[in-house]
Amino acid sequence: MTTSSDPYWDELGIAWYAIDPQVNLIMPRLKARLRRQSLLLMASLVFGLPLSVAGFLLGVFTIWRGWNTGTWNFVTRGVAVVAISALLSTAWYRMLPFRARAEAKALLEMIDLDIARAERMLIIIRLGLCMCAVAAVFGLLGTAIRTHFSRPPALSPIADLAVLAVLALGLFFSGRHTRTHLEKMKHLKQSLATDKA
Repeated sequence: MTTSSDPYWDELGIAWYAIDPQVNLIMPRLKARLRRQSLLLMASLVFGLPLSVAGFLLGVFTIWRGWNTGTWNFVTRGVAVVAISALLSTAWYRMLPFRARAEAKALLEMIDLDIARAERMLIIIRLGLCMCAVAAVFGLLGTAIRTHFSRPPALSPIADLAVLAVLALGLFFSGRHTRTHLEKMKHLKQSLATDKA
């Protein structure tokens, strides 16, 4: 019995093979998926840049205000907002190449586009996790500075950390799902290329 030397293995250790992939079933689903991705991508591009610019301006203003009034926890907040805005603009920039890409027609082209988008999505998810880490570290630092120089904040930072933890968990599981989809698409592409050869 001969088996492929490069099967895709899922989380349970079960080999996933694209045996006799049915192109007529795959193409409409992949087309619909790419269309949804394009709509989300366009919305992200439309709102991402203004949001990152507004965040950068807000962060600079917060740093300036904190520096002038001696409110040092505002300085840390401003630095965090500027850092998060920089990460957001990096994520926005990473998605730009797909804005001008023409609609793929052939199945292999659609698979290539889906693979490229999934790879970029993994980078964006990592940037999102970095944003959560920056917000958590600078939030705790700001709370420590405020407690040291004046009084503790009215709201405990635990609530903020819980929200950030939920966001980070969502990003983590989204990354796992995207990675699984990426591996399946790579395996499907390889199977189709082998089938045509």
